[in-house]
Amino acid sequence: MKAGFTLLELIFVIIILGILLSFSIPFLEKHKNDARFTKLKIDYELLNSALALMRNEAKLKKLNFLDKLDNARLNKANERLFYCVDCEYSLLENPIYSSFKSWIKISENTYRYFLNSKEYMDFSYDGRLGILECVGLKCKELI
Repeated sequence: MKAGFTLLELIFVIIILGILLSFSIPFLEKHKNDARFTKLKIDYELLNSALALMRNEAKLKKLNFLDKLDNARLNKANERLFYCVDCEYSLLENPIYSSFKSWIKISENTYRYFLNSKEYMDFSYDGRLGILECVGLKCKELI
């Protein structure tokens, strides 16, 4: 009597594993997107808290709000976002580094957060009011 698996048994095991994998991939992708959206919410709340602190300090010291939040170049990865070295005030103590998988600066006062390769959310900074606000249809989901 020989111990071992036949070729037919191995094929059935591979087919069953393929079926299980085909069911699990969409499930994992959904949770990956949920995690990215949760990170966006956390970052957005962090930035809003920092902006509230900036507005309070500006009012107490009778200063204007920041015209821009950083000196990052547009549409470039590895730029320091929401952090300014040579400014009188830096919004964050440690920068968020730009990436095409998270935050990127797309214009002087507009930032984009990539939820995945097809979806993103845009945010605009208003220097007159000192507010970073979501612009677009998906903003309701952020609240």
